[in-house]
Amino acid sequence: MTSEIRFIADCMLGKLSRWLRICGFDTLYYRQIHDPDLLERAEKENRILLTRDHALHKLSQHRHVKTILIAHDYYEDQLKQVFQELNIQAHPLPLGRCLVCNAVLQKITDKTQIEHRVPDYVFDTEQEFYACPACRKVYWRGTHWVEMRRSLERLLG
Repeated sequence: MTSEIRFIADCMLGKLSRWLRICGFDTLYYRQIHDPDLLERAEKENRILLTRDHALHKLSQHRHVKTILIAHDYYEDQLKQVFQELNIQAHPLPLGRCLVCNAVLQKITDKTQIEHRVPDYVFDTEQEFYACPACRKVYWRGTHWVEMRRSLERLLG
C-alpha cells in the first residue's frame, strides 16, 4: 500500500473517503455509525478521524484520537486539506483498495476468471484486472483511471 496512514471518516465525508481510497489510503467510512463507536474504532485501530462535526471533533480531543476537522464543503478542497495538514504527497494511482468497501484488491492472474463480470469490450482490450475479495467488484486501468489520475494531478500537483 502507499502509506501507513489510516483514516476513518464520519458520515458526511463519503466522497473524500472514496478519493483517499483512490490514492491508496486505508479509509473506513460508514454511512451510519454512532460517534462513540467511531471514536472507539479510530482509537483502537490508530486511525486519523476525519470529520466535519465540531462536537465530534471536540469529543475526540478527550481521547487518544488524531482528528482533522474538515473545513470545506467540496471533496477537492477536503482532499487538499488532508494532504496539506499531514504533509503527504500524492502517489501514482496504485489500484490498491476497493473504492466501495476498502478491501485490498487482488491482482487477477487469469483473466478468464472475470470474463463474465466485465463488459466484452473491456475483457478483449484490457490485460490487467484487479478484484475485490470482499464485494467482488472488478477494476482495470481504463479511461476512468486516466481521468482520476488527471484529477489528482490537477488537485494535488
